[in-house]
Amino acid sequence: MTALKRLVNSTATYALANVINSAIPFLLLPVLTRVLAPVEYGVVTMFTTVVSVLTAFTGLSIHGAVSVRHFDVETDHPRFVGTCLGLLAVSTSLVLLIVWLMAGALSRWVEIPEGWLLIAVLASAAQAIVQVRLVIWQVRSEVWRYGLFQILQTALNLGLSLGLILLLGLGWEGRVLGICVAVFLFAGLALHGLQCRALVRWCVDLDYIRAALRFGVPLIPHAVGAMMIAMSDRFIITHLLGIGVTGTYAVGVQMGMVVGLLADAFVKAFGPHLFSELKSHDSFSDFRIVRQCSVVFLGFMVLALSYVALLPYFYPLIVGERYSASLPVAQLVGFGNAFMGMYYVIAGFLFFFERTMLLAKLTLVVGLISIVLAYLLVEKIGVIGAAWAYVLVQLLFFLGAWRLAQSVFPLPWLSQFRKRNNFHEFLCS
Repeated sequence: MTALKRLVNSTATYALANVINSAIPFLLLPVLTRVLAPVEYGVVTMFTTVVSVLTAFTGLSIHGAVSVRHFDVETDHPRFVGTCLGLLAVSTSLVLLIVWLMAGALSRWVEIPEGWLLIAVLASAAQAIVQVRLVIWQVRSEVWRYGLFQILQTALNLGLSLGLILLLGLGWEGRVLGICVAVFLFAGLALHGLQCRALVRWCVDLDYIRAALRFGVPLIPHAVGAMMIAMSDRFIITHLLGIGVTGTYAVGVQMGMVVGLLADAFVKAFGPHLFSELKSHDSFSDFRIVRQCSVVFLGFMVLALSYVALLPYFYPLIVGERYSASLPVAQLVGFGNAFMGMYYVIAGFLFFFERTMLLAKLTLVVGLISIVLAYLLVEKIGVIGAAWAYVLVQLLFFLGAWRLAQSVFPLPWLSQFRKRNNFHEFLCS
């Protein structure tokens, strides 16, 4: 019961932090949708998407490597963190050079000014530093510090954005400046916190560099696939329907992400518990893992269906009349995020066993499918086709990851249907 209580408390704390963290942007959304035209909102969306994609190239998923290594008693953790941050400096420099050389072409491709692309590279590196600090709090079960840090960063981000947009009259530039200033400041605070608590030792350890690269480099194709999934729908909509429709679509996507945020909150709490089960593998843990994951999957579906049913009652009040047509998009994205949450749980198996290359191949394949699927559906049924493509892609991700996880660590998923189970005993075990 103690383990279950700890899991429930952690989940509740992460959920509270994520709800507050996501509530701040939603409080700002009614303002942004009334002062920014769909075209401007589209530019903001493209900038944040580019930062997210670049983080995979600059950060090389070092936060994931730090998370997994936390459970290795033979690792010198401060030395490993220092080595990973040194690797981040090198990778950021290389990405910055490449983006600078290709700035013109990239600017036309993503419809963001060249100077902002260079700033996006630095913002992606800063975000990688923040992720390292957050994941250390996560694996050490310091959930309140984790949540407070996230909330304060988001509050500063949106507070600056409001001031720059409403007081100084800046448009999309004010929103982007708010994002960048906040992430730079909190990256500095993250580094200071790591140094003060002796959680980092600045050094270059070749063995740790190789370990971090073995973990992170295979995830670069994963990032390419993620880029296809995250950005292709925006490009396709812009090409076929116009940048204004892209901005409206982005509002619907943001509203649909509520389910994803809540699922992510649970996965953050469930992840360390799952890793512990895998680490202390015994004859009964396989059945416990299967039953626990099954309950989690059912919970994600109930959450998504409830959100889809309730969303129409408050949607126009939040986004306003100009963006109200995006309601079906928000509902479909919300439903698709149930599958995304399931995928995150299953992907934890592949991360634990450091089989990230399999995950990278899956993402590339699904990413290519998503481009074709989104283009065909948008061309045939309009912007709602992109949302349907999102649902199908997330389902493919989940099923593909489940199949790969079974090949790495087979589990008796069908056993729970062959005999009666005492769920109370399972939950308390």
